[in-house]
Amino acid sequence: AQRILERQAADFLMPDITRCGGISELRKIAVLAEVYNIPVAPHNPNGPISTIASAHTMATVPNFFRQEFMLKDVPWRDGCLSHPLPIENGYFVLPDRPGLGFDIDENELRQHPGLRTPPADRTFYI
Repeated sequence: AQRILERQAADFLMPDITRCGGISELRKIAVLAEVYNIPVAPHNPNGPISTIASAHTMATVPNFFRQEFMLKDVPWRDGCLSHPLPIENGYFVLPDRPGLGFDIDENELRQHPGLRTPPADRTFYI
């Protein structure tokens, strides 16, 4: 990200929390982008866990632009979490519960096997 920013090669950055190193690295990228006055819009074609983690992280940086996320990709999306991330007037409402604000419903996940992509990819739905 630093080389891209130094060369002014991007109008905004779209790091993916599942590929850039997680919450801490996503935040580091956003903070670095802020130095160059570049907005951050996390890329997130993933499941609800990465969506919530990205939303929490972006709530801590001033150069957050928008959050990409899947809303209706599968009908059971919200059922795999104890507390899905609510959306009100087009905005996420971050929970005040501990951690990321939810528990995983493993029974619901067991009803939907085969969600992993090929092991070489190391990307998982949730």
